Amino acid sequence: MVKIYQGGSTGLVQQNRRVFRKAKASNKDIGIQRQIKDTLKAKFTFDIVIMHFGGFFIVIEEDAEYFNKEFKLKLIQPGRFTYHISSFPLTARQKYIDLLKSKDKEFCLLDQYQVDNKEEFYRVVNISTHEKALGFTF
Repeated sequence: MVKIYQGGSTGLVQQNRRVFRKAKASNKDIGIQRQIKDTLKAKFTFDIVIMHFGGFFIVIEEDAEYFNKEFKLKLIQPGRFTYHISSFPLTARQKYIDLLKSKDKEFCLLDQYQVDNKEEFYRVVNISTHEKALGFTF
């Protein structure tokens, strides 16, 4: 019988290490999440942009850091992206809306909708502290 062991403490330390890749100088592929956040923050001066993606609401970059600090949500780095996100389930929507309102933060929340049973989606600002942002679509 052959037993295989994981190599010493070095392997264990590496598994628990949190490393975020640095952003490259080239900004060609910024991702839809970053594009939505940057556009809304520039146009309406939001503090936080919450986006519905799949089964979760996500916040990215500085918004994710805020959620990590204030609400103890984990920071993760998905796939090939150079930025980190925090997420919470769709069922916690009202909880975080109420928390942000109690902290006097300017924010918006985008809901995701599917395009005619295709694999395409669009997102609409349905909750916002700026009335003019309501209905803004990506």
